[in-house]
Amino acid sequence: MTVKIAIIGLGQIGASIGLALANHKDQVTTLGYDNSREVTRTAQKMGVVENVGHSLSASAKWADVVVLALPLDQVYETLESIAQDVREQGLVIDTAPAKLAISAWAKELLPPGRHYVGLTPALNPLVLDETGTGIEAARADLFQNGLVAVTAPHGTAGEAYTLAASFVAMLG
Repeated sequence: MTVKIAIIGLGQIGASIGLALANHKDQVTTLGYDNSREVTRTAQKMGVVENVGHSLSASAKWADVVVLALPLDQVYETLESIAQDVREQGLVIDTAPAKLAISAWAKELLPPGRHYVGLTPALNPLVLDETGTGIEAARADLFQNGLVAVTAPHGTAGEAYTLAASFVAMLG
């Protein structure tokens, strides 16, 4: 059985996650959503995602795992928008800083039976000199040999943490 992963936000981080996951099509199926339809179309053409979401709600309903690859100032509003659409036992992962605040937002907004785990990725040290941004700067190896801090609020189900750890392993 493959895990369905929706990536919300297809800038450099989200698109790089999608490219890294493309190497694991036997384990995951991906869907991408971005506020910019042009970015979403570009992501699909680049092979960043297999499917395209046409709304935040539909994207969250489709997925087992929802990845919020968004700037911090967009996380609360997006989480509020999708909270009721996250599947029972679904996992929401974010890549923004400020894990304490985002963890509190997830506790406030997500219904019982939905899980949140925060990721703080450190990029592959070999790409730190690159200065590009946005989807054009996406790379499948952006996280290769980098570090990722995984933070889970007290009481997070072990299965959610294990799924997040497997997700990180697929990033390299």
